[in-house]
Amino acid sequence: MILVGRYMSPFVRRAGIVLQTLGLAYDRQELSTADDKDAIRKINPVGRVPSLILEGGETIIDSHAIIDHALEVADGSNALLPANGPARRAILRTSFIGQGVMEKSVASSYERNRRPAEFVYQGWVDMVEEQAASGLAALNDLAANGGEWLHGDHITLADINAVVAHDFGHRAVPVLMKANDFTALAALADRCNQLPAFANTQFKG
Repeated sequence: MILVGRYMSPFVRRAGIVLQTLGLAYDRQELSTADDKDAIRKINPVGRVPSLILEGGETIIDSHAIIDHALEVADGSNALLPANGPARRAILRTSFIGQGVMEKSVASSYERNRRPAEFVYQGWVDMVEEQAASGLAALNDLAANGGEWLHGDHITLADINAVVAHDFGHRAVPVLMKANDFTALAALADRCNQLPAFANTQFKG
């Protein structure tokens, strides 16, 4: 399999962490949405990453679909995401809070670093950063509940998304992280980043 995209993207990273956590080996094609637009569109016509190219040539696009595939083929015990019931809903809820933080942090980073200054609307920047901070605070509250993991007695998709959201926010929107105290979430990130799947997917650029 080939995972397309750079770990700089939180969506590529979370897909990579899930694949590695479940023992699914893959190669990487490190294409950038900024520098490799034409090459990426040949894989995903929307021009987004990640994509996962399977052994037979089939391509799965979007981190949701990649993670869904990984869970289908390699998580028979439903360790990362229960098959049904309240536990599944709780983990999905937390996972989507983490995903929302990633999306809002990406929006903030774009406004601060990519959009020409004369076109930046500060009201929009303030709004997306407030949304990201609110999501991080919710994740921090969960992490402060005293357990090693956000839900249950082992790592789940919720922990993966929460840590990727924290780490991306720390790098891409440092002003947001400096203005808030997410101590418990940071501690969870420190623990998880000692695990091979997390350490192997940290962006080195």
